[in-house]
Amino acid sequence: MQFRLLENKARPKWEISRWTYSPEKKRAIKETLGSFPCYFSMVSRDILDKCTTQEKAEVLEWWRVTSEAVNRERVRSHITRLPVIFKDLETLLDVIQDNPEDLAEIKQHAYAFKEAVSKAVRRKSRQQKNQEAVNSVPA
Repeated sequence: MQFRLLENKARPKWEISRWTYSPEKKRAIKETLGSFPCYFSMVSRDILDKCTTQEKAEVLEWWRVTSEAVNRERVRSHITRLPVIFKDLETLLDVIQDNPEDLAEIKQHAYAFKEAVSKAVRRKSRQQKNQEAVNSVPA
């Protein structure tokens, strides 16, 4: 199986292909199974239908690893922008500290942000506990 990123400016795509031996031509031939836009959340069903069971497993594993890496990179890019966002917030707070209504609204947003972070941390903690419980159960 071969996975290629086709870099066209408007919409980058993934192309999935395989090499098969052709007895008539006495050489390997590249067979393109299909392509799909990078923003898709799953591999196209048309492509998976053309795959053998083993190829399907390989394609799905490739997609799992690739999408995890893309999501990690997306999160990392957001995290690296946090210091700039906090600096902007500091400036904003300096400007609005004299207006009680604006300050009350900022407080509400701060509580909502704190709650969202707490929920995410609790969810991740539960997932880790569940995974440890699954891993510790004897087969």
